[in-house]
Amino acid sequence: MTTITDALRQAIQFQLYDLHTALPGVIVSYDFAKQKAEIQPTLKKSYLDGTTLELPILSNVPVIFPRAGGASLTFPVVQGDTCLLLFIERSTDLWKSVGGNVAPNDSRKFDLSDAVAIMGLFPFIENSLAENNSDVLLTYKSSSIRIKESGDIQIDTAGKVAIGNSSTEVLDIVSKILGILTTSVTTAVGAPIFQGTVPTYATLKVSIDALKGTIP
Repeated sequence: MTTITDALRQAIQFQLYDLHTALPGVIVSYDFAKQKAEIQPTLKKSYLDGTTLELPILSNVPVIFPRAGGASLTFPVVQGDTCLLLFIERSTDLWKSVGGNVAPNDSRKFDLSDAVAIMGLFPFIENSLAENNSDVLLTYKSSSIRIKESGDIQIDTAGKVAIGNSSTEVLDIVSKILGILTTSVTTAVGAPIFQGTVPTYATLKVSIDALKGTIP
């Protein structure tokens, strides 16, 4: 026999089936210019009778990266990346279109349509990219920037490095200096200005040229 308590419990559970707070998700597609994605929630909906239902792909989901004061930090987002989906308590349709302080134009609450995504949630079967618990590490493919606990900064690259501004690149200047030395810069009496040999300067120039990049 169903009691009032049982009926109330079932009614509450029924209402909670359409109340969404947070779910893991996987990227289906990503628009980097608008910073929005299509995302498949990766936990199925479960019912009292034991059946499950796969949730639909969510469209126009804002993807959150650190951004404030005119500065931002973004990463490539590709199909198959996993994320954390959060569901805003009221309709975000109008806010996503115009921004600002607006009134929700729909009565829905904690709906699948009002998801935002934070990148970086992974299951434990995927190991962290951290190599220790003391360094700050930014990695991409085979390159990394590491701030060590001591405060030292280490840059490792699989390609080239460019340091400078739109008109000047630091390693390019060093390369040009070594190029001048390689052509046997001498004093008025024919003695070398700097200690070292032309082959040494040439070798250094080759090494610098292999490292220096260009600034667009």
